[in-house]
Amino acid sequence: MSYPAPMSDEKLIRFYLNGNPAAMATLVELYKDRVYSTVYGMVHDRYAAEDIFRDVFIRIINNLLSGKMAEEGNFLQWANAIAQELCMEHIRISKLAIVIDNCTETGSAATNTHASAAALPGAFYHESHGRIKSMIDLLPDEQREVMVLNHYAGRSFREITEIMKCSLTSALDTMGCGLHNLRRMMMEREMVLS
Repeated sequence: MSYPAPMSDEKLIRFYLNGNPAAMATLVELYKDRVYSTVYGMVHDRYAAEDIFRDVFIRIINNLLSGKMAEEGNFLQWANAIAQELCMEHIRISKLAIVIDNCTETGSAATNTHASAAALPGAFYHESHGRIKSMIDLLPDEQREVMVLNHYAGRSFREITEIMKCSLTSALDTMGCGLHNLRRMMMEREMVLS
């Protein structure tokens, strides 16, 4: 069962919260193209966009079930704000992976422009891996903790917020600052980040 398009978002949300899942299906149908466009426009990757798009509506459902609502008439804005937040999380994680991968690669010419490193891949791997870990150790406590939890312990940002008792925005900002500081330290030490 679906509902006619003229029904307001607020009524559809009320129907959903009163136990009718078709109301959420109608909301998804109404806004899926615009939300997906927002996501794809930020990440430019079809597979990532599909995962993030799904997570947007999971987050909306979790928020609704915990009593958090969009402001009246702003369901699309709310969905797009959540989409942007999840996209930023994806982008920040991707940037960290690029930084770590570029600095711990085994020295192929495609990822490392130092000829001597290409000639000694094993030595370069251990040296750069050790240097990266030592630079992460120099980060402020919160930045180091977020980076270690996310990259080395494989924790999601949702788990990190619970461990560190902070908001998702705060965890993402801390990661962003940590990445910026790590990149700056690497550049000062002339490590390749391309």
